[in-house]
Amino acid sequence: MPKVRKREVKRAAKNSEVKIEMSAMPATTIHFSAEFSPGRFLVYCRFNERDLVHVREYALSEEGQTYPTKKGVCLTPTRLKALTNNIEDIDEHLKQLNADAIYKVQQEQYKVHLGGGIYVSVDAKFSGVDLRRYWMPETQGSVVPTKSGIYLTSAQWSALKGKIDELLSAHPELGRAEICFHQNQIGMMDCSECMPFGWAI
Repeated sequence: MPKVRKREVKRAAKNSEVKIEMSAMPATTIHFSAEFSPGRFLVYCRFNERDLVHVREYALSEEGQTYPTKKGVCLTPTRLKALTNNIEDIDEHLKQLNADAIYKVQQEQYKVHLGGGIYVSVDAKFSGVDLRRYWMPETQGSVVPTKSGIYLTSAQWSALKGKIDELLSAHPELGRAEICFHQNQIGMMDCSECMPFGWAI
């Protein structure tokens, strides 16, 4: 068989493999998508039979199509519920942070666990809100932030809150998500959502 023909056969085989792989991938159904800041979206979708809410940065391809980047977090309905339950505290810490900046007062970091490895924090170093995945190194006794997450300025955080309200209004089932409840500490220890790193906080 000529070399050119062999190349064509290999190319056709490779293309068919790609098509098979793509058809085997779970379909994503988008229920809600809203841009809350240039290039940043709140997206509610169903993927692999799971409901997921993304706070994510999108980029523009050479063909002019937008696509999601790695910069962002993926929340389950219970993690979104945990976030909304803490909005008042987050806003209060942001307000206090801005006031303390005027008087150059050092404020302690505010950090709350939303579920799994996801945390929301307000840090004195940055005047905004950080949604990020954390992990536990083997050599340390406390969790540390990863590069997987998204930082929001105060203005972006305010815009995101507005879009979350729109999302919950359009899909009230998300507001009915129940946060984990355990009868005892053993049950909590066995829960990967509540205690993904054991007793580390």
